[in-house]
Amino acid sequence: MLAMRAHLSGGKISSAVWLILLHSSLFGLALSIADILFNFYLVSLGYTVATAGLFSTIGRAAGMLMGIPLGIMIDRIGAQRSLLIGVAVYALGWAILLQFTSLWIMIPIQFLIGAAFILTSTAVTPLLAGVTNEAQRATIFGWNASATMAVGLGGSVLGGVLPSLAAGMIDVGPQDTAAYRMALMVVVGLCVIAMLPILSRMQPVTHERPHGAAPLPTHLVPMSRLVRFSIAGLLLGMGGGAFLPFQNLFFRDVFLLSDAAVGIVLAWGALGMGVGGMLGGPIAGWLGLQRAATITRMGAVFSMLLMLTPSLLIASIGFFWRGLSIAASYPLNDALIMRATPLRQRGIAASMMSVFWSGGWAAAAWTSGLVLEYWGFAPVLVFAAVAYFGSALAIATLRGVEG
Repeated sequence: MLAMRAHLSGGKISSAVWLILLHSSLFGLALSIADILFNFYLVSLGYTVATAGLFSTIGRAAGMLMGIPLGIMIDRIGAQRSLLIGVAVYALGWAILLQFTSLWIMIPIQFLIGAAFILTSTAVTPLLAGVTNEAQRATIFGWNASATMAVGLGGSVLGGVLPSLAAGMIDVGPQDTAAYRMALMVVVGLCVIAMLPILSRMQPVTHERPHGAAPLPTHLVPMSRLVRFSIAGLLLGMGGGAFLPFQNLFFRDVFLLSDAAVGIVLAWGALGMGVGGMLGGPIAGWLGLQRAATITRMGAVFSMLLMLTPSLLIASIGFFWRGLSIAASYPLNDALIMRATPLRQRGIAASMMSVFWSGGWAAAAWTSGLVLEYWGFAPVLVFAAVAYFGSALAIATLRGVEG
C-alpha cells in the first residue's frame, strides 16, 4: 500500500505542488519563530500571561470575523492571488507591530495580522486541491502540513537562540525588549521570501478523479452542511487555543527551562508534527480518510493528559504525540471536506472551517489566559483533552463524505 501511494503521488506530482510546499516551509519557519518569541516579547514589555492570551484571541477573532468574506474573495479572485495577498499583509503587519508598545495601537495591528494569517492558511487548501488529483490529495495535504510544521524543528531552535544573537549585536541583555524585537524582524524577512515560490503560474489539474471514484459533487452544498463540516474544526481550535498560545510559558514556568531549552522542547513538538503529517496519507490508504482522521485525532486526547505529569520527560512525550496526532488528522479532515465539496465552493468551505477553528481558538485562548493566572495549567490541559475528544467524535459522525 505504501509503495502504491508513493507511485501514485511521486510519478504525477506537478511543479506547482513543489512550489507550494516550498512556500509552506518558509512560511512555517516564520510562524514557528513568531510563536516562540512573541509571548516573551510581551513579557519583556511588562505585560502578563493574560495579555498573551488576549493577543492570541484577537488574532483568531480576526479569522472568525473575516473568514467568510475572505473565503468569498478566494473563490472570486483565485486561491493563488489570495495567498500572495495574505502573506504580504502578514509580513507588513509584523513590521508595523514591532514599532509600537502601546496595547491600543498593537491590538488593531494584531487583528490585521490575524486576518492575514487566516487568509493565507485558508487559501492554500483550495490551491493545493486544484493542483492535485484525488489519489494524491490526502498524501499531499499531509506533506504540506509537514512542510509547514516540520520546519518548526529548526524554527523553534533558531527562535530560542535568536534573542541571544541579537543581544550580542546590539549589546543588550538576551531577554531585553530590543533583542526580542530584532529577533522577530526575521519573521518579516522570511515572509517576503515565502512569497517568491507562489509568484509563478500554476496550472490546475483538469482530470482529478481516478477511475472508479465517486463523481465530484456539482450541486452547491447548503450552508447548514458547511457548518456541520466545520464543527470538528471548532473543537480543534478550542483544544489548541487552550494550550498552544502558552506552550512556551508552560515549559519555562512549570519546568523552569531557559529560553533556549524551551526552543529545543518546541522543536521536539514540531518534529512530532512533521512526522504526523507524513503518516496521514499512508494511514488513510489503509483505513480510509474518515476513519484515519478520527483515530489520529483521538491520539491527541491521551497526549494532553500525559502533560499533566510533573515529569519533563513524560510531558515532552505527550507534547510530541499531540503534535503527531493533530498533524496527521487535520490534513485528512481537510481532504475529506474538499472531496465532498464542489469546486466552486471550496474557498467558502475552507473559510468556514477556518472561521470555526478561529472562533474556538479565540474563546479558549482568552478564557485560558484568565484561568492560568488563578489555577495554573492543569484545568487547561484537561479542557484541551476534552475538546480534542469532541473533535474526533465530530469527524466520526459525519455522513456521506467518504465517497
